[in-house]
Amino acid sequence: MQLLENISLAPKTTMRIGGTARYFAELRTREDVENTWRFAREHHLPLIPLGAGSNTIFADGTVEAVVIQVKADSVKREANSVTVQAGKHLALLVSECAKSGLDLSALAGIPGTVGGAVFGNAGQGPEGVWTGSFLSQVEVFVDGAWKVFSREECGFGYRDSVFKSMRGAVIWEAVFSLPVKTPGEIEAEIQKLLQHRKDAQFFGRTAGSCFKGLPDGASAWKLIDAANLRGFQVGGVQISEKHANFLVNSEGKGTFADAVAIVEKVKRSVPALSGVEMRFIESDGSVRY
Repeated sequence: MQLLENISLAPKTTMRIGGTARYFAELRTREDVENTWRFAREHHLPLIPLGAGSNTIFADGTVEAVVIQVKADSVKREANSVTVQAGKHLALLVSECAKSGLDLSALAGIPGTVGGAVFGNAGQGPEGVWTGSFLSQVEVFVDGAWKVFSREECGFGYRDSVFKSMRGAVIWEAVFSLPVKTPGEIEAEIQKLLQHRKDAQFFGRTAGSCFKGLPDGASAWKLIDAANLRGFQVGGVQISEKHANFLVNSEGKGTFADAVAIVEKVKRSVPALSGVEMRFIESDGSVRY
């Protein structure tokens, strides 16, 4: 592990927005995790795990924190059980499982890492299938100790998990129990879902869905669209013309303040949308929403 100082965060996030991390480290072993946690504690700095940066926006300027990325990405299979380290990219896992006849197609097209998917219980709409649907257990480093969480202890909900309330928790490894189908059947479903996402969603400098849908199944994008906010822009950040729940940094000039202003505008215009899915990390390392 190498602990680096004043590393630019913008290239590490999908929207390419953000300043610099006071400290940054890539973690490949359990010892890396433990050492970095101790360093953060000794320097009185928050520890911020970052997956692939697909749904996180950092404040401009210096973020006074230790930002980490788990790079460990090994995969072990035993029958229909797959043990995966958190740094594995979700798309690669879905593809590799398909070739082995293990069906994780419901998560096809979702960006990010396995750790990020567990943290946010990534998946489809409120009535869809989620990461937590397949998990047996998760190994996490939290409060200076390693702990194994059962599926029930993970507190999975719609785009939510117990880990969101744990400051600095590092998701290290997850065990999936997957349905068995023929590789051909799984691949057909993957291509169907990928095509749907391609048709419906914007691809580029975006952090994906910004607001959570409502518990009754109402889509956030429909409510934002009904408020005539499709295409609304502040500075360099715009609500996507293609998908009204996506924020876009189309010209690469967007700022943290621009993104925050748009979220506040939507919250005022559509009060029902109180749940923000994206992480907005302030300069002191706290989460804004």
